[in-house]
Amino acid sequence: PLVQSAKGIEVETLKTPFDIMQEELPGKYSKYLCVLGGPSFAKEMANNLLTYVSVAAPEPKVAHAVQSIMSSQQANFRSYANVDYMGCEIAGAVKNVLAIASGASTGIGLGLNARAGLICRGLQEMSRLAKACGSSLEAMSGLAGVGDLMLTCSSELSRNFMVGSRLAK
Repeated sequence: PLVQSAKGIEVETLKTPFDIMQEELPGKYSKYLCVLGGPSFAKEMANNLLTYVSVAAPEPKVAHAVQSIMSSQQANFRSYANVDYMGCEIAGAVKNVLAIASGASTGIGLGLNARAGLICRGLQEMSRLAKACGSSLEAMSGLAGVGDLMLTCSSELSRNFMVGSRLAK
């Protein structure tokens, strides 16, 4: 399996990293592609703190193979397989934008109620975009969606949250 962990949407084409990899690795390799997403700060992983992520691929066998390879009790790392790779892709890209907005709302002192509202409404918009892009929405309520959104939009360990907070100040 080939696991991609890049986040984003290409400006000119609106393609996700998964789409780009499918183009660059056509034929026999594209069926082995998998997306990694979900709440995971490198600092916590390095400190062997419990981490849960999502691995998604159009081919269930690929997602389950990656789940088996990546999960480790010793490393306190558990991955969960699903087929909603597009949902994982959209969630990974959009949550970063929402984290900047969340940090900005904190930076200007709007309070926790406003932050919760922003995150909730952001999840709704993220889900609409994901559905329009072909997502089954499985990822939106899971680790790659709600899980990563909660972590990235509410922690000072999040670079994007801190960018928004500092910009607002």
